[in-house]
Amino acid sequence: MINKRTAQEISDSVILKLKEERMKQGISQYRIAKDTGMSKSSILYIENLTQRPTLYTVILLANYLKIDLKKIL
Repeated sequence: MINKRTAQEISDSVILKLKEERMKQGISQYRIAKDTGMSKSSILYIENLTQRPTLYTVILLANYLKIDLKKIL
């Protein structure tokens, strides 16, 4: 069983990998927000680890960036 702290560390790691990939691909926060239907502030809060995204949001972002979610978990 995973405790809360470990779950947060895994979540943070996944988000940082998604952010790194977004930047590597040269995609702005504005563009990813617009293309996914999210707000730019949501992307900002998620990437700054201020807001924890839902699993749906993580999958949405990973699919947008063409990342196999299994590889970053």
